[in-house]
Amino acid sequence: MVDKAIYRPETKEPLRESIIEFMKNHGQDEDKFLEELERIAQVEGDLIYPILLNVFTQLDFNRDEAKGIWEGILKHRKEMSDSFKRQVNLLTAICDYFLTVKKSFHYPKVVELKVFEEANHFSKCDSLTGLYNRGYFEEALSGEISRSRRYDTEFSILFLDLDDFKNINDSNGHLAGDFVLKKVSNLIINEKREEDVVARYGGEELVIILPETNKVNTIIKAERIRKKIQDMPLLFDGKELHITISGGVATFPQDSMEANGLISCADQALYRAKAEGKNRICLFSTDKRQYVRVDFAGEVKVQPLGKWVGQSQMFGKSKDLSLSGILFESRAPMEIGAKIQMEIPIPTLDNPIILVGTVARVEVFENHYDIGVGFVQLEGADRRELSSFLKVHPAT
Repeated sequence: MVDKAIYRPETKEPLRESIIEFMKNHGQDEDKFLEELERIAQVEGDLIYPILLNVFTQLDFNRDEAKGIWEGILKHRKEMSDSFKRQVNLLTAICDYFLTVKKSFHYPKVVELKVFEEANHFSKCDSLTGLYNRGYFEEALSGEISRSRRYDTEFSILFLDLDDFKNINDSNGHLAGDFVLKKVSNLIINEKREEDVVARYGGEELVIILPETNKVNTIIKAERIRKKIQDMPLLFDGKELHITISGGVATFPQDSMEANGLISCADQALYRAKAEGKNRICLFSTDKRQYVRVDFAGEVKVQPLGKWVGQSQMFGKSKDLSLSGILFESRAPMEIGAKIQMEIPIPTLDNPIILVGTVARVEVFENHYDIGVGFVQLEGADRRELSSFLKVHPAT
């Protein structure tokens, strides 16, 4: 006999919705879900059990029968877990209970799949942007660290923050802010690889895990995203909006081998990007004097990799130099990602250092381009000479 009380609109539907909402919020933490159910049961009484079983199985039971069945399911789950020496999930226990214990139910419609698919999705994703949420990001980061340790590989994280986002909200309202966040998130989703994990870390902060990706390749991808966001047309309620983004890059295992350490390193690099004028991407570095202003004795000579042939060299005026890269002015643009050779004059050396790098940043100015290059490798005598030179020059 079905308890007709469960059909009262003022009681059944809100309670059913509450149960489904808890499933969405705690779909990855069954212990938390069960704790919430027990709390609801203390308030609502036995009314919860027939509704709970209906959500799971689409079968109807009266209150007394439903409570006994639910207690039987929990007991059966514990027995299965003890037997298998691992935690058995709730769905498995429900299915097995109806098929092996309550055999009088020959055709149970166990599991409302749409509900569980939604619960699984909402437990992992941010409802506004569709990106993964912070909880899922932290799980994914921990998993990527374990995988990279096991296979001795590297990976990077990119911490992004929308520039002056508060001004968007203050000037145009929070709906405009939500609109911008969605548009930026969609752009990043379209730019990412299948294996990359993109999450909303909080507010206007976004973070990306890039498996098997070193610093140079990460900053190349980050620059592509940064430029597309800068150039993205945004029209909200008939008004044109403009947004830029800043970012910080940290790499495992060079910068840190722990999750919190990597996040902190990427956050510090992001802070530097903001301090240096926003709308830029910075790499994390433990070197407090990462860049020094250098008055070179001559111009930097640049040539596409493998084509170092005297007469066709380009020339650039160096601005900043570090052990990880160089920034110089050029009259001609270069393609982000291009591999180049550079002949870099050092005042303390008789002969210039010749290095290979990857173009990671290109900024356009009225009369020139600023070209940022990350060194592909800097080892041996070249590293020692450059390091010695940087140590005797004060940071700027």
